[in-house]
Amino acid sequence: MQFATTAFQMDYYHHKVPDAAFPGWRGSSPELGDVWVSYPYQLGPEAIRSVVRGENIPTVLYDAKGAHVTSVMSMPTLNFGTLKVGEEEVAMSRNRLGLSQRGRALHMTYRTDTYMLWAIDTNYYAFARKPSGERTGVTIEVRQHAGKGRLPLMRNQCRTVTIDGHAEPTDLALAVMFSGVDCSTLTPGGAVKALFARGRDLIVENG
Repeated sequence: MQFATTAFQMDYYHHKVPDAAFPGWRGSSPELGDVWVSYPYQLGPEAIRSVVRGENIPTVLYDAKGAHVTSVMSMPTLNFGTLKVGEEEVAMSRNRLGLSQRGRALHMTYRTDTYMLWAIDTNYYAFARKPSGERTGVTIEVRQHAGKGRLPLMRNQCRTVTIDGHAEPTDLALAVMFSGVDCSTLTPGGAVKALFARGRDLIVENG
């Protein structure tokens, strides 16, 4: 079993494929090697995907599908999302009306592991695996900030990944995935906006 304990940086980049280029983040964990986060792959008119790949971590997919998905979305949101490690789905749940950071957290279960994701602010989130059996827990924090140089705004951004504990490959892959997901609804302001948006949508739907 491999573990990651050393902090590292992920820089903003464009992942190029034939006829397209996708934004994302890339960096290198001293223990687990290169890591890439790419988004959003258009799967159809109402479906987009973010992807995490790496040398020594599993591939993780996050899909968002539904009428709320538009062509101008920069990344998937937490609404109607599906998270997978390889072909295995990760169960997700959250309390949309939670009043605290932890109260609004996204809770996940993958095999026998339970995880929690919460927003510290709009550019800073934490991801934790709870202890189980003889395995200790781990907390991974990801913070976005401006890098060095005079590049255009987004290209000048980077994310620092810090690890408290021993992160297994799946822990790290899941943690960095949320660099490619819009998690603004986990913040106080985002939660309020989402509440009003849902109310507006219900009014429109009910005529």
